[in-house]
Amino acid sequence: MSSKNMTPRRQMAVNAAIDKDCPVCHCEMVLPTAIPACGHKFCFLCLKGVSMAHLGGCPICRGPIDEKIFKKPKQNLNLKMDMPDSPAPSTSNSAEKEVKEEPVDEDVKPDVNALNAALNTASTKMYWLYHGRNRGWWRFDPRVEKDIEEAYNHRTPITEVTICGQAYVIDIAKMTQYPKNNKGAARDVKRVDSNEFDTLDVKGLAGVFAASGGAGSSST
Repeated sequence: MSSKNMTPRRQMAVNAAIDKDCPVCHCEMVLPTAIPACGHKFCFLCLKGVSMAHLGGCPICRGPIDEKIFKKPKQNLNLKMDMPDSPAPSTSNSAEKEVKEEPVDEDVKPDVNALNAALNTASTKMYWLYHGRNRGWWRFDPRVEKDIEEAYNHRTPITEVTICGQAYVIDIAKMTQYPKNNKGAARDVKRVDSNEFDTLDVKGLAGVFAASGGAGSSST
């Protein structure tokens, strides 16, 4: 469906979906961060990675990126936020098509034990944290956290993730993380449930301080 044939409500929905997308990773933004000079928004870690790589300024307009926005950034955020949908909702014609459901065989009874097990698994949300340089803990970006959790569930002792465009090693066996090219800069990591999460000094998410409580004054 072309934009000319879209209803106003559909056009608004498409625009809203596009506005949520990070132009760098093309997924819904995590910790949306605007460049002061031009106002273009990106995921905090995506923008920080662009700045660290010196790729010529804003990925959209090439305007300057003020690096002050990466020094002790603070946002109003939910430290237990879920991972945003990824990829972002489709705006193609396929999104307009009616989804047809397969007929349900009423004679087939659900496996109650399997359903209960699935519910128990879904309700046990686990979080991955890394230790601050001085004190406290940081929660990983939810997408990075998902990759680490998948490696953990597959009993992979060591896995790699990308943070700010850089490769990091997560040593699940030793519960440490470090830049791939600098093993000497290792930090402790921790896997916790919601209850333990609440007992810890969690300063923020992926290097961004929580605006209300737990921000502290120490470096990342």
